[in-house]
Amino acid sequence: MKVMKLALLGTAALVVASMGARAENLDTLKAQMDSLTLNAVADAPAAATTSVTWTGWVRGGIATEYSGATLNRYTTDIIARGEIVVVGKTDTAVGEVGAKVALETSGQTDTPGIYNGGNGAVTTDGFSGWWKLTPNVTMSVGILGNLSKSGYSYDAICTCWYNGSGGGINASGYSGDPAAVQLAYADGPLSFAVQVEDANNSGNNSAFGASAKIGYKADMFGIDLNGGYWGNTLGDAAWSASVGLGATFNPVSLGVVVGTGHTLGFATGFDYTKAGGFAKLALGDTSRLELGIEHDFGSAAADTAAGQTFFGGGVYYSPVKQITIGAEAGYTGGGTSVGNNNGAYAADLVTVFSF
Repeated sequence: MKVMKLALLGTAALVVASMGARAENLDTLKAQMDSLTLNAVADAPAAATTSVTWTGWVRGGIATEYSGATLNRYTTDIIARGEIVVVGKTDTAVGEVGAKVALETSGQTDTPGIYNGGNGAVTTDGFSGWWKLTPNVTMSVGILGNLSKSGYSYDAICTCWYNGSGGGINASGYSGDPAAVQLAYADGPLSFAVQVEDANNSGNNSAFGASAKIGYKADMFGIDLNGGYWGNTLGDAAWSASVGLGATFNPVSLGVVVGTGHTLGFATGFDYTKAGGFAKLALGDTSRLELGIEHDFGSAAADTAAGQTFFGGGVYYSPVKQITIGAEAGYTGGGTSVGNNNGAYAADLVTVFSF
């Protein structure tokens, strides 16, 4: 050990000095001692590297809507909402381990016509944890979203702060945003994920569900295949399947999705077939335009969106990344007489501040 060498050399120096060694010998010995360096023990464990990232936003604006001919209700409101997201991850001896928690104001709502005043409580807006078993394989638990939803539909890519889509291409009964355990694989443009999740059934009935997604994303083109099944102890079950295609030709991005399935509904289950698409156009470095359409080809009496077509869009301006100003609008037309949203429209002006 170098510490022992240092001690021996020091002892030798004392002996040489006591014997009246010449000055040049002492100088040589001193130079040898000064050249010694002490290093950390080779087998000492390295400290884990942990990173924590905080992000958040507050948005507010004015929104107006007409609920459609069935309910025949007009509303205009000032709406505000906020969220903070904390992500922490650590590189360990067995791979990366991390967790994410999002906290959102629950006393506010994004729906015009509902009370939006006061300082509401804070609730979670999703939480998850993960472990990278290998550089390509990740295990996750928590509120992870539903894998049966295509990433190329308008409801998946739109900003839609206060003006959402027509309900999305994938309906999955009571499985909206369930607790889940997921295993995912990613290698270059290819990705695959499967998860077991709670079916979120009502009436104090417990059942499991599962959803999966496989995707391929190149520089200009992408495709995903998505599906899910959700059991129900009452004898019915929900399922869905969809395929999505996307393409990017800067400054334009396009996507189209078609999906089919069976949903539990409120009273009885019914089959549906839906299709939709989106277009996103970058208007320079600071602005973008989003347009989308969704149509329900179903005809079941219990399907309140049967035959309806939804049109939506928004334009957004971000002079810097910390602030965005947007204008959004949407319209739902057509459909059967049971549809609650026939002729409904909505529009809003919103500003978002983020860090």
